[in-house]
Amino acid sequence: MKTIILLFLITSITACNMQNKSNAQINNTKEMKSIENIEKIELKEQTRGTNRIFTIKNGQLENSTNGNIIFQELPENKWMKISKLAEKIDTENISKLIAPSSHRYSDAALASTLIIHKNGKEYQSSDFDSGNPPAELKDLYTEIQRIIETKKSK
Repeated sequence: MKTIILLFLITSITACNMQNKSNAQINNTKEMKSIENIEKIELKEQTRGTNRIFTIKNGQLENSTNGNIIFQELPENKWMKISKLAEKIDTENISKLIAPSSHRYSDAALASTLIIHKNGKEYQSSDFDSGNPPAELKDLYTEIQRIIETKKSK
């Protein structure tokens, strides 16, 4: 009798573990498909004398400053983080976000724009001062800045 109970417990635990692994795989697949929707992200910053465009794709960072283009490798984990942050943004309303400051109007700050390419469509934010994005874009913008600064220092 003890043997039967023991076998039943072992079978039950094994079945639960297999179900948990299956659920984890399903969640990972959903996450990957969601991230696959993001094709690339661009950060454009410009003022009278400067025009910078940072394009981030899976595996690559393209830095164009006044027409000089530099390609750099981007680790997959950084792309995954950027993609997850971009997925959280309401892209349909990104152009309606209001910038918290307006120094770009007098050339006291670079005018910045975030562009998210998702599912074959392009979603562009309204202009905002470099370093001071709308609250809804702050996490994504901050992570992009981290990547750009890291790559500049190399």
